[in-house]
Amino acid sequence: MIDTPEPGGTDLDDKTLTQSVIAIIEQLGPLVVPVARDLDRRAADTLLRSYLEPAGFADAVRRLSMRHLLVLVGEADMGKRLGAIALLSRMSLAEGRITVLSPAGSAADLLSRTEYGPGRAYLLHDWIAGSTDRIELLNLARKLAELGSYLVITRNGDPSQAVEVEQPWGAPDSGDLFDLYLSAFGGRNAPAGAATARVRALALPTPAEVVRLATRLVRDDEPAGEEVAAWFDTKPPMHEVRAVAALAFAHGLPEPEFARRSAGFERTREAHEAGPRPAGAPHPLIAVHDGRVVFRVPDHRAQVLGELVARYGFWLWQPLREWARSLAGELDDVRARAAEGVALLAACSLKEAQQEFLEVWAQGRAAERLAAGEALSYMCADDALAPEALRLALTWAGDPADPRAVAAVVGLCGGLSLRYPADAATHLRRLSTAEGPTGRLAAHALTLGQA
Repeated sequence: MIDTPEPGGTDLDDKTLTQSVIAIIEQLGPLVVPVARDLDRRAADTLLRSYLEPAGFADAVRRLSMRHLLVLVGEADMGKRLGAIALLSRMSLAEGRITVLSPAGSAADLLSRTEYGPGRAYLLHDWIAGSTDRIELLNLARKLAELGSYLVITRNGDPSQAVEVEQPWGAPDSGDLFDLYLSAFGGRNAPAGAATARVRALALPTPAEVVRLATRLVRDDEPAGEEVAAWFDTKPPMHEVRAVAALAFAHGLPEPEFARRSAGFERTREAHEAGPRPAGAPHPLIAVHDGRVVFRVPDHRAQVLGELVARYGFWLWQPLREWARSLAGELDDVRARAAEGVALLAACSLKEAQQEFLEVWAQGRAAERLAAGEALSYMCADDALAPEALRLALTWAGDPADPRAVAAVVGLCGGLSLRYPADAATHLRRLSTAEGPTGRLAAHALTLGQA
């Protein structure tokens, strides 16, 4: 466990923040797409080219046309965003453009502090409001009806008491979605391996994964992603498992540096349980390219983390957590790789990443707070994780005196400024008026011109 700093301890300095933000922006800039403020009809039609309506879609069209407000509720990656766009495209509108609202707005913000034009369509995707107020949502529905406008909100989680305007949302049939995608983008002839891939698609849990599988097939990308699971199925020796576990949090380090960090992991593990040291034989998933230790296939890093979460418990994860958390206090490159690993971990277990890494780092010393903010930035490269990163940052930033607010500033002027530029700037300006390290860092962040 990382010790929480004593009051008056060393704070994060402006130079370190600047270096971190520059590195994050250079790495994530080409990858992170800002949340669009508007979506025109052509863009919507392109997105809906391979859209398959799930069960209950016709009822949702009817309810939206009557209420003018609908909140789609369900698990992440179930196609709620495309569902919202498809629903809005069915409404009678004065213009085809869809205005995208901030996911950070509360029900009160949507009702009283958001301007709506007549005959317009609005979309709020991945709403991160802490609670939904039934009365305010019903009042919002009446306001929209008076204007002849429509708003569809998507939210992860379970239905609330606002049953009048909420609609449970599920996935379309995986096989049908796979077929539709191939017919839309695969040309007249089915790609090689389509039949086998379709069988795999039926077992995938989300439409997003089905589309990714079909995309790889259409583009003839290899490998298809079964190698990692197959390797774990062989029940490899634990020293090989620990090797890929270490690489997941220290990917791309120079070979000597990685060897030193791996040795540190082994020492941490031995403090918990004695066992054989790693052997020196080549590892089937690990390679050395240009002097750096990497996974043979880049996608294997995220897949390994998923397998580690699904297959292993305390005896692997307890020393792994302790060692990986300690990397935040190391060299910049080591810290950044650890933060990136935590962001990838969040994709397969947000609870593990948040409780065991992000919250611990955010309440730690200056380097740990920096690592927590950098992890939020890396989460912004994932469409499903970006709203979770924003939610965490705004929670930490609620009280500028909270030590976690410093980590929030790092995230807000890094990846979150790329994904949610307006929200990031708004909250940095608010924090910049506070006293103490949070206010000073937020003021400096605004001068960097990234938010």
